[in-house]
Formats: sequence, C-alpha cells, structure tokens
Amino acid sequence: MATATKVFVLGLDGATWDILGPLAEAGELPNLSRVRARGASGTLRSIFPPLSPVAWTGVMTGKNPGKHGIFEFLEFGHDPLGGRVNTSRSIDSALLWEVAARYGRKTTAGAVPMSYPPRKTPGLNFLGDFLAPPNARDFTSDPELFAELERHLGEPYRPWDVSVHDGGREPEALAGLTSFLDHHLRAVRFLMDARPWDLFVYDLMATDRIQHELWHAWEPSHRVARGRDLSKVRDGFVAFWKRLDEGIGEIEAALPADATLVLMSDHGFGPVEHFVNFNVWLLDRGYITLIDTPYVRQKHWFFRRGVTLEWIYRIMARLGQAKHRVSRFGGSQDNRLDQMAESLFLSRRHIDWSKTRAYAQGNFGQIFVNKQGRQPNGCVRPEDVRPLLDDLKAELAGLTHPETGGPLVDRVYEAEELYQGPNAHLAPDLTVVLGDWRYRTIGLHDFTTHKVISPAFGPTGDHRMEGVFLASGPTIRPGSSLGPDATLLDIAPTVLRLLGVPAPDDLDGRPLLEVLDPSSLPDLDEPIAPPDPGDADGPPGGGSDDAPDPEDDEAVKQRLAELGYL
Repeated sequence: MATATKVFVLGLDGATWDILGPLAEAGELPNLSRVRARGASGTLRSIFPPLSPVAWTGVMTGKNPGKHGIFEFLEFGHDPLGGRVNTSRSIDSALLWEVAARYGRKTTAGAVPMSYPPRKTPGLNFLGDFLAPPNARDFTSDPELFAELERHLGEPYRPWDVSVHDGGREPEALAGLTSFLDHHLRAVRFLMDARPWDLFVYDLMATDRIQHELWHAWEPSHRVARGRDLSKVRDGFVAFWKRLDEGIGEIEAALPADATLVLMSDHGFGPVEHFVNFNVWLLDRGYITLIDTPYVRQKHWFFRRGVTLEWIYRIMARLGQAKHRVSRFGGSQDNRLDQMAESLFLSRRHIDWSKTRAYAQGNFGQIFVNKQGRQPNGCVRPEDVRPLLDDLKAELAGLTHPETGGPLVDRVYEAEELYQGPNAHLAPDLTVVLGDWRYRTIGLHDFTTHKVISPAFGPTGDHRMEGVFLASGPTIRPGSSLGPDATLLDIAPTVLRLLGVPAPDDLDGRPLLEVLDPSSLPDLDEPIAPPDPGDADGPPGGGSDDAPDPEDDEAVKQRLAELGYL
C-alpha cells in the first residue's frame, strides 16, 4: 500500500469512441493515444436518461436517480404545468468532494453540471457551470482567484456557449466552439496551479456542444449534410479534437508525478435525423384530451395542418433568424418569433388534464400516468394504473420503423426497472427506448411537431449510452481495460479509493479494480469530520426545497432552450 495520490478528473463531455477511435488510429490524437497505451481505457456506460444533469449527478454521487433525486434538467414533481430547474440544492446525497472533505482532502471543481450553487464544503475551490444564472454572485467560491483567472484569460470567463449551426452557420459555430474549448483548456491550466488540491474535477462542455451542432459535418451521409460541401467544416471539426488532444498533453505534463489522470465522458454521441413525438402519439391514441372550447378546437385545427414549432423554425431559417432557437417551454421570450410561437401553438395549457390519462415529459421517452392523488388533476384511479401501463406498452410495441418496417421501440422500462431509492417516486412510469437512436424521442407537451415521426431540426447529433474512459498514472495498470459492466456510477467510488477515502455504504457504483494497481493504492483513512447527523451521507445542502429566484430560473430555462434541451 502507498500514501494517498492526487486525482485529476477531466470530463470530455459527450466524447465517443466513434470519433476518438478513428482519429487516434489516423495518428491525429497522439497524447490521447499515449494515455491509452500506457494506462487503461474502455467504454463507460451512462445511466438512463443519458443527460448531463442526471449523468453528472451520478458521477458526483455514485448513485442512481432513485437515490439522488435528479431525473432531468427540470423537476416537475408530477405537476405537468410546473417545472423548476434542478440545481445542487436538489441533489439528495453527498457529493464526491463532500465525502473527500471529511478526510481532509481539498478539491478544485469547475464547470461540473449540477454543481451550482456551491454547497458548503471545507477545502473546496469552486467555479460554477452552465446551469448557473447570469451574473450569479456565488458563481465562484474565491472572487479574488476568479479575477486572476479572467486576467489570465484576457477576457470574461465563459461558462457556456450557445453557438448553433442553423441557417448555414456551420463555420460560425465551429469557430465559436473551438474558441470555447481553448478558453476552458486555458482555464484548467491556470486553476491547476492556482490553489493546492487533492482532487481536481473539470468538465469541458465544448466537446458536447460541437457534436450537437456539427455531427453532420463529421458524417457526410447525414440527412442535413446531403448535397452540401462541408469539407472545410469537417477539417475544422477534426482540428477541434486535435486541439483537445494538445490540451490533454499540456495537462498531463503539468500533473504531479504521483497524480492519477482520469479522462471520461458522461455519455456518448451519435447522429439524430428524426424526432418521435410521443405526445402527438398519445393525443392520436386518445390518452391526451384537449379542452373542448372553440378557441382550442381552432388551435387544434391549425396544429393538424402543421402550424407548430417546426413550422416557425423553418420560417426563422428562411429569414436568417435560425441563430435564435425557438424556446420550447412556457415562459417569457425575448425574440418576437418566440413570442409568436408561444401565442400560436397548441400547448400544455390547452390539455384537459382532468380527462388526460398519460402524457410524455422529457428528453428521452419518459411517459407519466396522470394518477389520482399524485398529479394535481390526476384522473387515473389506482386500480386502473396497471391495465393502462399494459395497454401503453402493448401499443408502443406496435410502432413501426418507417424505413425498415420492423419495430421502432426496442424496450419499454417501468420505473422500478431503472430506479431504486427514496426518490424513485419521482421517476417516469414508463421510459421508451428506441432501437434506432437516429430517431430521437421527444416528449415536450408543447407539441413540437404535428406528426408522430418527423424530420429532426436543430441539433444534428445527440446523446448515446456509450461514453469513454481513459486513465494513467502510478495507480493504473498499464494496458488494462474496463469490464463490460463499468458505468459512470463507478467513477465516484474509484476516485475515493484512489484518494484513500472509504466510500459511503449505499453507493450503486464500485471501484474499477480491474484497472487499478493494488500495490499502489493508498491505505484508507479515518475521517477527521463526521457526517452531519441530518444526512447519513454528507453535509447539509442536498435535497433542499429552496427555490431559485424566478428570474434566474427563467434565464436558465431560456439557455436550455437555446441549447436544444427544452
């Protein structure tokens, strides 16, 4: 056994071997290839849904959503007309660095989704993420250091970037996102030397954003790329990943000799070419009922003739306004076309919730039964829930893939098949997984399109379950590989083991012992600070009902809409 090591975790948000593999084989990523050859690598499975707030909360806690309580960007609490942005206050569990702090370990954490606002933790040097509201006074735990960082960067720190490709803006999006990547890599190098740390965690958002916006440049057969010459954009796309590789080399060279480097992604990526709108399907099948008034009947008439979000988006593209993505939530918009969309479209406000039996709500095929006593206007009696679930599953199994003629749906999970824990009651009743992920499930009850299956618009790439993992350093077995069951929930217990910190007993993940060198692992320490008696796993802060300022909440929703998540 050895003394405790330092651990450096760099999130390559959304990175996939489908891109890194071919580029490494072509010799374009020498630093990443060296880490892979000298250390460990493998495929790291995400957790469902493979969405940043859920996935990164899994990384920070080592637990499934049924325990930590985060199921999406927004938490509706089974109120289909509600919805607040999830934050670190919503996490009903101790975070990785909170556990480490009990044993005297110091952490620098930056740009980690769901880490804002900072929860009181000894020895934490904190920098917020893209879910922080604009101009948040608690964006950083050290304002003086933050000012030094901005002087080093020569510009204000950028927590997010909303560059979009829409309307032929691929070159602009490429330039903006490449600059965004470089900005964050330079921030990482500064922060590495700015304060002492035992654990360093930072997530590079740019790797996620560029795949959302420019997957079609990487894959010329993509529907959006057909008939277009995007060769220069593709060259720039490759150059982006080469800059990432260069940054990894700079980081690795600057690490202390005893540090373990972990590179990981919270999910993978792939192309998206079609939308599958489950609320349209539920409306067609009679599970959703609209309010029976002349006003709503008129909206429904226009909806059936294509007056939808997709329609307004096409108008925006023709007018050169596609850089402003239409918001898909019911809130205030600062764009006139957004305002027109909100007033014209069939939306959640036009649903008769007292007669609606089921609705979809979320980014990955989540369907909720409108239960009596759970939803504010629930109408499904307890004895009718089981038959309704069976009917929904049977009808979903009958959906046909429009190209192959085979089944479109691969599997329908019930809540207890995916989630276990005290917060599992917040989970969707059904989660629909398609066999072909080029077809992206959407369940936004503002009826994005008027067809169950329609051509996708906006982002051309989207999340997959298969992420990446690489690690190197004195604690890593050279040439080792992850086991087939490795998931991102294993990151927290693995990091804690490398730090010499015992993991809480209720984690769902496990230490990735198949890639660790037993002779180099540190002894496990005794805690210097006991857990707070009100939380068996950590200090106060998790599971809080404190609501953010409504204007801040609205601003974050607007940003999520611009990024394509709402």
